[in-house]
Amino acid sequence: MRNADCGMRNGTNSVFASVLIAVSFLCMGADGGSAITDDQATIQAQQKSLQDRIESLKREQDLLLFQKAMYSTDSKYLLLDTKLKKGQLKYKNRVLKEFTYLTSQNFPGERLKTGKFVLTKKQEGKRDRHALVFGNALVIQWKRATVSPQEADIPFISLTKKEMLSIYFALEEGAMLYVVK
Repeated sequence: MRNADCGMRNGTNSVFASVLIAVSFLCMGADGGSAITDDQATIQAQQKSLQDRIESLKREQDLLLFQKAMYSTDSKYLLLDTKLKKGQLKYKNRVLKEFTYLTSQNFPGERLKTGKFVLTKKQEGKRDRHALVFGNALVIQWKRATVSPQEADIPFISLTKKEMLSIYFALEEGAMLYVVK
């Protein structure tokens, strides 16, 4: 009987030992797996921050190249900051006029792309109600200016009368506008 008891105990002990070993491997794998996942998450976060930094540096480089080109062409241009709602009229990298503006209700603040736009039309209205049209992207006007029905769906920014008149007469058709976010 002793041989049978020993065989039974050895079989139970071996099953118990193999289950214990399997559970310990699972526990060790669980700890190592979360460490790998944490490392991957950290690496992905670093890659995203680096990608964002690269994009911001590209935008800054584009602005600097634009300013360099405007300096060499000897022409006046506008810079608009959509976050601060401020703008500048510049000539050869010198600020001629700084201004603040109000946006329309349909102004696509975040969707308006960063970059340059060309002044396509200078619209004269009655009693100094002038407007500057930059293609289908943007209209700069005096607060009480009337906009034609074709341009009604184009987002616009409003300036005071004095600022609008000084900018209107300073710029020529074909002048450039650069939007910064």
